[in-house]
Amino acid sequence: MDGLLSRLRSMADPGYREFNMSLVPGVHAPSLGVRVPRLRALAKELLKGDWRAFLEASRGDTLFDVRMLHAIVLGGARCSFEEKRALLAAFLPCIDNWAVCDTLCSSYKPAAAEREALFGYLTECAASDQTYVKRFGLVMLMSRYRDAAHLDRVMDVYRGFGHPDYYARMAAAWGLATLYLSRPDDVLSILESGALDDFTHNKTLQKLRESYRVSDADKAMLKSLRRQDGGNSHE
Repeated sequence: MDGLLSRLRSMADPGYREFNMSLVPGVHAPSLGVRVPRLRALAKELLKGDWRAFLEASRGDTLFDVRMLHAIVLGGARCSFEEKRALLAAFLPCIDNWAVCDTLCSSYKPAAAEREALFGYLTECAASDQTYVKRFGLVMLMSRYRDAAHLDRVMDVYRGFGHPDYYARMAAAWGLATLYLSRPDDVLSILESGALDDFTHNKTLQKLRESYRVSDADKAMLKSLRRQDGGNSHE
């Protein structure tokens, strides 16, 4: 880890660090300011070597850049699903911000042989009370399982959404707005059911009205569904 930290320090960009940390409010962990493309390049090197030793050594590290690197390596690691699940279960509770969570999601492209087993695990994650475990489940289901074989079950997960944290609610709104493109009637039924909290409901509508892939007629219809919530939707 000492050699790795030296390499990360050599890649540091203080200006980027200040900008990036402004996008991840509430995170008090130190950061060097290494840009994501450089982290991905370093991850490729690690994945060619003893990536298991890196994951073991870095799991408890609180440096933001190391956690980002850990997420990229974990997402790209090729191993059995049983091993991947154990690695995820060990790391997910350590995540304390959306950037690391979403980087893990974007880095993890499941192999065909593990898709069904992973789907079951993701539904468990989406039912978690832990913010970023839940966000991981929601984002992965939305981004990796929009195929016909899984969409009904994905919609069921989102239909049952409930969580008080901002970043879990934002994940649900993002997911519902994305799923609307495939299943508009299902998402509309969720919005009309009143099951969502005001913030998630209104944020979903906002994301849909900002999308260039939603028709003007749909946007007008969706606008009529907005709830009055005291301005908490940040629209």
